[in-house]
Amino acid sequence: MNNYLNFKIVGSGPSGLLLAISLAKLNFNIYITDLLTREKLINKDKTYAITHSTRKILSKFNLWSKLKSYLYKFDSLSISDSVTSDFTILTTSDLDKDICSLDTIGWVVKHSDLMNVFFDEVDNMDNIFFKSSLDLSFDDIKFDYEFVSTGANSNHKKNRNFIDIRKSYNQSCLTFEVLVRGNVPRRAYEIFRKEGPLALLPLDKNKYQIIWTATTSKSMDRLNSSKSFLLDNLSTILPDNFKLDQINSDINIFPVSLSFRLPIFNFKKVVFVGDSFHTFHPVGGQGLNTCWRDVNVIYDIFNKNVPVSNRALNIFKYKYYFIRCLDIISTIVVTDSLIQFFANNKFFLLPFRKFSFLLLNKFIFMRRIILNHMTKSLIFSSIK
Repeated sequence: MNNYLNFKIVGSGPSGLLLAISLAKLNFNIYITDLLTREKLINKDKTYAITHSTRKILSKFNLWSKLKSYLYKFDSLSISDSVTSDFTILTTSDLDKDICSLDTIGWVVKHSDLMNVFFDEVDNMDNIFFKSSLDLSFDDIKFDYEFVSTGANSNHKKNRNFIDIRKSYNQSCLTFEVLVRGNVPRRAYEIFRKEGPLALLPLDKNKYQIIWTATTSKSMDRLNSSKSFLLDNLSTILPDNFKLDQINSDINIFPVSLSFRLPIFNFKKVVFVGDSFHTFHPVGGQGLNTCWRDVNVIYDIFNKNVPVSNRALNIFKYKYYFIRCLDIISTIVVTDSLIQFFANNKFFLLPFRKFSFLLLNKFIFMRRIILNHMTKSLIFSSIK
């Protein structure tokens, strides 16, 4: 495999680092930069849900075994509608035969653990070079391609010539860690509410990450309230068996938006990856998993046919966007439809919402459809 190509990756979050690791395995020279230092990149209080499609991708890059000890798996998922009081429980018996033997619906991992594993891998690869804003830039290097993975709202991508499709939900998410009692072990929760969904991801036997969506104004009010008030408020909307003990971390807030960035025809060797390319509502926990499927497609394209000319590098960009569109658009449609259907109090929708839970509880194939999209994605079969 040739190693004469120099790739620059702007942004060193989970997507940027995984892209660097994957392309470095093809013997390309990878130069990765970020405005933040390594320590600040690692020490963020975030949590991610990991799906079966992502497990296959991480295994492909020899990262799954290194990350496995930091993962907490969940084997059931409760989905409920607080307005109609309907609910269903999805379990491993609802999974397809090819993945049910693993006895888990998904995994949860903390951002700091994930980033430490990725940076350790970067440190062990001689052809990856990382620099933060405190270091000198790579001005003396001619790059064959630039990958932008700087997040949804960074200034870096605003100067690029792309079509930006965007929708604001006027919602924000509060996220923090809580200690609880009375919970069902290894069960995750998705609670649909009028103001927005509330997700609970298990981190340990009695520890959960809360992802609480509401209007931005209400989220800001909660952020500025005391922890005791926040606990009391949260206790009123959690399942009856839950008993909250304490908030166990800082409380963070991030905006919710839908975006999709498409290229205008040009010969610039720049592509967007991850949240710089697309964002969704966090309902269903598809964000990071979809970002890593971007990385998987980029790796597959270069692995099958290493470009040897400017024309081939130009074609790569459009091949990548074309392959990714189906998966991204389907995720946009599903997540946005869930919010439009469940995050409201519209009277005429209530019978349809009750009927949807009736179908889920009565027919296993309906539960299997839901789990397949959440855990495997439309391109699962193409992930080797």
